[in-house]
Amino acid sequence: MRERPKGDALLACARRLLRDEVLPALPGDRKHALLMALNAMSIAERQLHNGDEPERVELAELRALLDDEGAALGDANRRLGRLIRAGDGDPGSARRGALLAQLRAQGVRRLAESNPKVLPKTPQ
Repeated sequence: MRERPKGDALLACARRLLRDEVLPALPGDRKHALLMALNAMSIAERQLHNGDEPERVELAELRALLDDEGAALGDANRRLGRLIRAGDGDPGSARRGALLAQLRAQGVRRLAESNPKVLPKTPQ
C-alpha cells in the first residue's frame, strides 16, 4: 500500500505552493516557465486521478466502431485515420455519424485531462 497522500494529492499540494508562494515572487519575465510547469503538473495530476480508464474506454469504443475486438489502441486509431482519409467521414457516408461521435468523445476525454476549462459546463 502506498503512503498517503497519493501522487495526485502531492502534485496538487506542490502546484498550490508554487502558484501561491513562488510565482508571485518571480520577476515578470520568469513567470512563463513556471506557469508552463504548473500546467504540466495539473495535467499529470488529472492523469493520475483518472488512471487508465480514458484509454480503456477509447479502446472499447474503437473496437466496437471497427468491429475488431483484438485491436490495440494505437493500431485502432491509425485505422480510424485511414477510414477518415478514405472518405468514411464525408457527408453522405453511412459511417459519418459514428465516426464523428467517436472523434467528439475522444476530443472531450482529451480536453478533460489537458484543458478542462474549455469544456462547456454541464447542467447539474
